[in-house]
Amino acid sequence: MKLNIAKGDMRNLPFKDESFSFVYSFNAIFFMTKKDITISMKEIERVLKPSGSCFINFISVDDPDKRAFCKPFLGNQRFSQHEDDEPDRYFDNFEIIHKEKRIIDKKINGKRSAQAYLDYIAQKKQDYT
Repeated sequence: MKLNIAKGDMRNLPFKDESFSFVYSFNAIFFMTKKDITISMKEIERVLKPSGSCFINFISVDDPDKRAFCKPFLGNQRFSQHEDDEPDRYFDNFEIIHKEKRIIDKKINGKRSAQAYLDYIAQKKQDYT
């Protein structure tokens, strides 16, 4: 299978307007500050075709891991965490198809670990002027 992979920055995607039918961001966007997440979501909106869909997940404030990064990453000291409905504001020009809060409880190397995510599937509106 031939893949067309490009390296880029979510805050300035190296693609033309309305280039994609689907954008998938899993466990990536929450490394940024909320200001940069807003910019990245505008970029996702820009590169999506009308009626294009996206899957984006955010970390919930209910995620127990509050540790700081060893060194700041993408301008952030730790993962950006969101209240349950807070990411809705990123989807003003979308129809939210599915929104789910997932709390995963698992064991890693014999230790219990929990993660809390806010998952969104959304479709860009045809006309949002």
